[in-house]
Amino acid sequence: MPESNSAASQLAWHYENPMAQAMEAHRAGVPVVGLTSNTVPSELIRAAGFFPVMLRPAQCATPAADEFMEKNVFQARIRQIFESAVGGELDFLRAIVLSRTSEQEYKLFLYLREVAREGSRDGMPPVYLYGLLHSQSAETHAYGISRTEELKRQLEEIAGRPIAARDIAEAVVESNAARAAVRRVLRLREGVPRLSGTEALPLIGAYWLMARAEYAKLASEAADNFERGGPLPGARLIVKGAPLDHVRLHATLESHGAIVVAEDDWWGTRSVGVDISANGDAVKAIFDHYYLDAPSPRVFPPDAADRWFESHVRKGVDGVVFYLPPEDYVLGWDYPRQKRFLEKLGIPSLIVREDSGAEKLSAESHESIERFVKEIARKR
Repeated sequence: MPESNSAASQLAWHYENPMAQAMEAHRAGVPVVGLTSNTVPSELIRAAGFFPVMLRPAQCATPAADEFMEKNVFQARIRQIFESAVGGELDFLRAIVLSRTSEQEYKLFLYLREVAREGSRDGMPPVYLYGLLHSQSAETHAYGISRTEELKRQLEEIAGRPIAARDIAEAVVESNAARAAVRRVLRLREGVPRLSGTEALPLIGAYWLMARAEYAKLASEAADNFERGGPLPGARLIVKGAPLDHVRLHATLESHGAIVVAEDDWWGTRSVGVDISANGDAVKAIFDHYYLDAPSPRVFPPDAADRWFESHVRKGVDGVVFYLPPEDYVLGWDYPRQKRFLEKLGIPSLIVREDSGAEKLSAESHESIERFVKEIARKR
């Protein structure tokens, strides 16, 4: 744990040590289930008696992934999850659950299943696919409910016991309390921000890595402390594009005088959304949350995909940074449409095509960011 006992420092420590609480739970005899996406319903996993944790492997060499997976096809995070699973680092997990909402994760599921079929990796945890689709139709809604019921049955089989309605209700209440704490942190970034993006991302991201009750307590304490701080100057930016589970791009933008006030991705501002309803059919309520409110790269039609972004731009920002790294081949298709929307409003934008996970961005990127932020400042 960090030398400082402040709530923000503790959350940042867990953000940088993503498997710490999962390993602690494992040592205490609590089975751990790894998730690869925000669109896997962690409430059902928690209700089954497991500790859910988002898989966030460190950047490292990927010899096993290099052997099995094509080059220049898979995102770095997907390759690193494969490497961790095949290399034995995740053998302590009871299972890994992936979601169908990302083509990359679906292919990861197929590759892991093939490794298991070949029997080339004994001890690798079993992998399960949650078949959630994000095209908006009555058919996909009905299909998604059936897949959520199937996931519940699979978790019951793994746990060796039925999941009681009471357990689901308790898991929903626990997660909703954590969501409320995240929203408190997010409010510190609205209007005139009191929290930089570099500070905010670890406070938000720890939500995926900790026990929800402990997270809610620490995030609320951190919000209390930051509320007493003063406003931060600088051009207010939204970052949109590939999900960022690190602060390097934010730190670069803010080193040039900007303040990142929101991210249109599930590691940032859109991490939790609204609460899950506590009324009616609990499994359906959980499904509806992940189907209707969780961001995914495969939302259709386009107006549904753009709704959050457009509404937040209209709330008042000074610019938008599109983060579309070289490995992206999904989100870039939406870029021309979204850029036209910004141009109609007179809001400037910048596209970053480099991999921000590298040690640092190139001199060219720094120069373009500096010009972008200075131009915004000149017009404010």
